[in-house]
Amino acid sequence: MNNEELLKEIRSRGYWRVEVRSTEYQDSRLPNCAAMKNLMSSATVSLRGWPYPYFRAEEATYNGKWLEGQVNWDNFREYWRLYESGQWLHFLGLPGAWITRERLFQHRSPLPPQHAGYLHVRGDILYILTEILRFAVGLGQGGILSPTAFLSIQLHNTRDYVLYESFERFFRYDYVNKSDRPIEQKYTLPVNELSAVSDQMALDVAIKVFSVFGWVPVDAAIRTLAEDQKKLIERRL
Repeated sequence: MNNEELLKEIRSRGYWRVEVRSTEYQDSRLPNCAAMKNLMSSATVSLRGWPYPYFRAEEATYNGKWLEGQVNWDNFREYWRLYESGQWLHFLGLPGAWITRERLFQHRSPLPPQHAGYLHVRGDILYILTEILRFAVGLGQGGILSPTAFLSIQLHNTRDYVLYESFERFFRYDYVNKSDRPIEQKYTLPVNELSAVSDQMALDVAIKVFSVFGWVPVDAAIRTLAEDQKKLIERRL
């Protein structure tokens, strides 16, 4: 499947759209393929086995203006570009949009209600947001976001998607997004501040997503989420 076809497929169901760039455009922050691949290698985040983003230097394609890559395997679908200006653009399909209810909940009886898709509270939201923001930190450390970074994180096409939790610690399967509108959070901040706030930003965006699905976590639940996020960062999952 070529990149155009894959991107169309990703956008047909639930997906994340991530954009990271400097607020000051420069056309050649990354002047060649080697510079782009070196940055990708250093910035890629691997906290739980599957990296963010999925990057293999030998599989990435360079066309003189940008480096791009994709994965289309099982329920994993993503397409990304890194431009010579330093702009990062990523379309990341939700695994729960591409897996059947019967397979996802194969050890549950009875099965939860049928929905358009399923979002795991931690794995599909909190953890991926933590990885996205930590990758942005890596881009900043690579010098391509100075002096001020712009970040846009959007969640699309999740009407009738339901939140679920592996051990049902927080709730039942009745937190459902009833809106067609994308969920978006934007940030503009000095790049030298990004590292200090990225994990809290990820938690804040996750809580915003939960609220759209109708779940407003209480303080105890937020503390548990923060503890789980710390375990992810410290690779203790």
